[in-house]
Amino acid sequence: MKHAPAGYACPFCGIAASLPSPAPESAVVLVDDNVYALVPTHHYGGIKGNCLLIPRAHYENVLDIPDSLGADFFRATRRLAQAMRDVFQCEGISTRQHNGPAGDQDVWHFHLHVFPRYSEDGLHGGKKVPYTTEERIDLAASLRAALH
Repeated sequence: MKHAPAGYACPFCGIAASLPSPAPESAVVLVDDNVYALVPTHHYGGIKGNCLLIPRAHYENVLDIPDSLGADFFRATRRLAQAMRDVFQCEGISTRQHNGPAGDQDVWHFHLHVFPRYSEDGLHGGKKVPYTTEERIDLAASLRAALH
């Protein structure tokens, strides 16, 4: 079942179309053949440095994404997790993924949230807080540097 409205202009497809590699002034952290990651426009509960891991091709949700992308997602998630540990000295990593309106999906393109975690950090009860453009660019630059 599809939930994107007719004529949906997918923001993640727009970003994917412009990605030969991450530009130094962008919020993009990682670009591989099939997936890319970026620092989103907001964070939760004061936990900064979260990323979205996104397939370059359009798949609305977990029911659409092909099995063949599993290794790409796992490899990129592991790379992001290590970069987050190196940059933020976090105590752990969490991932989450939403599907459909009842699952709190709000962008109709599959994506995986990857969070640096700390004891009693309030992620699950945390409010959505926007990043400034400068924060996003700085966080992305730090994570990109840790990936190389």
